[in-house]
Amino acid sequence: MRTRVRWLRWTLLVVIGLAIAAFAWDYGIQKNFDAVVPGKIYRSGQPSEGQLEEWIQEYRLRSILALRHGVPRYERELAERYRVKTYHVPFSAVKGLKKGQWEEIRAILTDENNLPILVHCHGGGDRSGIVTALYRVEVQGWTLDKAIREMNRHYHFPLRYPVLQDQLREHFEEGEPEGASAQTAG
Repeated sequence: MRTRVRWLRWTLLVVIGLAIAAFAWDYGIQKNFDAVVPGKIYRSGQPSEGQLEEWIQEYRLRSILALRHGVPRYERELAERYRVKTYHVPFSAVKGLKKGQWEEIRAILTDENNLPILVHCHGGGDRSGIVTALYRVEVQGWTLDKAIREMNRHYHFPLRYPVLQDQLREHFEEGEPEGASAQTAG
């Protein structure tokens, strides 16, 4: 019996350790990077200087859309060096999108001249999450539930920033919410 309990404890520790390692790799090292539309739209948390340079080259980025309030100097310098257009549409994960911001962002994401583009915020889960979810539903025709599940898989924690999912639901269930305003899919 003791051997079985020890075995179960060790198994549990290994499983927990592997889960923590996977999270640390994905969130901390890979910066929550993923393709929204392969070859066109990518999303992430704030990349390091080396990562950003690698991604610019590997994915042939034409544009970067930063959603966080501050943009590091190295990001501006790399964009200039590689002739990558930069867009800065900051908003708070606590307060959500301001009126008109989704329209501005959507125009950037649907302009073929900007693609491929990297969309990023600090961690890649909250601000990048709502932008990706809005794009998935409005442009790609996903269901809202599917877009929210993807948002949560990318480390968006609704209890921490509930306004973001509230805005999504309002946007698609009631028409025009206080922040992101409704548009028809195009």
